[in-house]
Formats: sequence, C-alpha cells, structure tokens
Amino acid sequence: MISIPCLTGRAALIGLLTASSAGAAWLDDTPKSGTIAPAAAATERAPYDRDLARKTVTFWEASAGRDPLGFLQWRELSAAYLARQRETGDIAEAVKAEDAARRSLKISEKRNAQARIRLGRSLLTQHRFPEALEAATKAAALDPAANRLIADVQIELGNLEAAEKALAADPPRGDDLNYLAIRARLDETGGRREAALRRWKESCEVADERPDMPAETVAWAYTMLGHTLIDSGRLEEGERACRKALEVFPVDYRAMTGMAEAAVWRKDWKSAAEWSKKAVDACPQNPEAIRLLAESLTELGDTKGGEAQNERLASLCRSFPRIYDRHWIMFLADQGRDLDEALALAKKDLELRQDVFGYDTLAWVLYKKGLLPEAEKAMARALAHGTQAAPLYYHAGMIAKA
Repeated sequence: MISIPCLTGRAALIGLLTASSAGAAWLDDTPKSGTIAPAAAATERAPYDRDLARKTVTFWEASAGRDPLGFLQWRELSAAYLARQRETGDIAEAVKAEDAARRSLKISEKRNAQARIRLGRSLLTQHRFPEALEAATKAAALDPAANRLIADVQIELGNLEAAEKALAADPPRGDDLNYLAIRARLDETGGRREAALRRWKESCEVADERPDMPAETVAWAYTMLGHTLIDSGRLEEGERACRKALEVFPVDYRAMTGMAEAAVWRKDWKSAAEWSKKAVDACPQNPEAIRLLAESLTELGDTKGGEAQNERLASLCRSFPRIYDRHWIMFLADQGRDLDEALALAKKDLELRQDVFGYDTLAWVLYKKGLLPEAEKAMARALAHGTQAAPLYYHAGMIAKA
C-alpha cells in the first residue's frame, strides 16, 4: 500500500479543528478574562496555563447565572466555549457556544455584532455552513470585521471569488494575523503554495511579536505552517514548526498530528504510532490522527490494534455524520468498503460544498467503483484551481493511469 496522508482529512482537520472554526479569525473570539482591573501589557509570553480555559468558562457561566438577562455575559460565555473547543476539539463546546450566542442575541440584537459573529463561528465549527453564512452576513451589516468570517465560510463552500470579495471588504490593519491566515488559505487553494508559505511564516512572526496572544493561537499559526511544509515534502522544516507549536502549547493535538503525518511520509511507523496516539489522547475527536494510528499499528504488525482504531474511526464518524463525512468517505474508498454508501455521501456532500476537496473525494470514490469517465471529470474540477497537494496529484495520477 502506498501511504499518502489523507489531504481531504487534513483539510477537514484544518477546517474543523484549526481553520474550522475556520480558524483564521480567532482573535475576535477571545473571551474577556473577567478580571476587574485591566492587566498590564505583557512584555513576554506567560507560560501556558492548561486550566485557563476551564477557569474562563467557569467565570462566565457563573456571571451569566447571576445575571441571566445580561447579553454581554452570554456573549463572552460563547467566546469562552469557542476557546475551549479550539483547545480540546470537542464539538460539544461549539454547541454550547451556539446556545450562549443565541441567548445573547435574544436579549439584545442591537450593537451585538460580536454575538452574531460567535454564533456564526459555532455554526461553522459544526459544518452548518448556510446558517453560518447567514449569521456572518447579518453581523457584517453591523461590523465590517465580520467579513472575515464570511470569507472563512466561503472558502469552506468552495466559493473563492466570494471569499476574495469578502476579504477585500475589510482591509488588513497593520500586522493582521487574521487577514494573513485567510490570505494564506486562499493562496494555498489557488495553487500559490510558495505565497501561502510566506503568509504562514509572516503569521508566525506576528504571533511571536504579540506576547498577549493566547498560546493556542500562536501554536495554531506554527501548526498551519508545519502542515503546509509537510504537504510540500519539506518534512524537517515542517516538524520544526510543529515542535515550536508544542513548545508554546504542549497539548496541541494538531501539531502532534502533523508530526505523525511527517513520520508516515518517512514510513517511520513507530514514530507515527507514537505521535498519532498522543494526538488521539489529547483529542479523541480527531479522525485524521485515528486514521494515522490505525495505519501505523497495521504496518507494525498489530492488525488487531489497527482494526480497533478503524472501528473507533467508524464510531466517531457515524456519531458526527455531517462534520466527519469526508473522513468517512475517504476511509471507505481507501479500504474498498461500502462504496455505494461512500458514493451517496460524496454526492450529498458536494451538493453543499463545491470545493477542491469535495470534488477530489467524489473522484476517488468514482475511481474505486470503476466509473472512470465520471472520476476523470470530477478530478478535473478538483484540479481546476491548481491546488498543489501531493494526495490530490496521487489521486489524479491513479485515475489517469486507469
């Protein structure tokens, strides 16, 4: 078997767990700390406090409990849930964030664009794209910054021109990590890999210069750089970026997954198993890490352990069908299992999201079913933007060869 780390899964990982809540505009989701006096400006980054997210949630939960009609309390509670979701990858936190944002908006819709933005991000994390776009559009009528969220949603939907338009509606402000991240995603999808790498490197520089920035956000920038480098075959550079992320944010399951991907490229199955297990332990709702762990264990001769992880993946994907559909489709296609189910799901997914990876997923399933003319057409759509990704080219090459 040729081991190609699953880019569709990786894109979903970035989209859901890093990008997604589409990851780029996290700064506008950072909850207020709840301290009475403003903290002094930081001159160096404080060590990561693994209990801070819980403390922040607890503070705002108590505050909302004391004043259930306070729209600000519910709004900040929504942000706190989103912050914890990014740290843990737990979708339940996004559901809580949605509920808190809706409570805030029910109390006050006027001058409450932040609550609507946080509603949109919680919906985006749950892959409820049309609802997220609606929330973002309403927020943008009150606050131009919400155009960044619109751009995030449009990228997920495959509407790159609409994403460009939304991004242009809110120009960058100085060293703007939010803008750089969205720009990098557009460059990468549009086949401008080197431009994307420059943006991610600049994002890391901006993050390093902001000691007040949450550790998880700084680590996210380095992880995105790391994944992009690893996908480019620049494994050592990518691993360095992921290790930097882990220095700042030791529980970063995304960086751990990047380290596992690099090990798989090298066929270093022992390291791949170790890193993917760490990633799964840090975030049980991490389908890409589960995939990598299953493959690594199987290659190491532990077929029983590998199959146990395959079953774990199946259980996770079926528990969150909308969110993890692409992971499940690619798993079925790669394994040659239940291809009729995989094809039906791929077509359903593409009805909503006409992006590069949606067409790639459909093409791969069609290829596995032997429907080669249809696979070739779908693959042409997947390659239309010039997206530079080894797994994409591998799928295209196998289809062309057939």
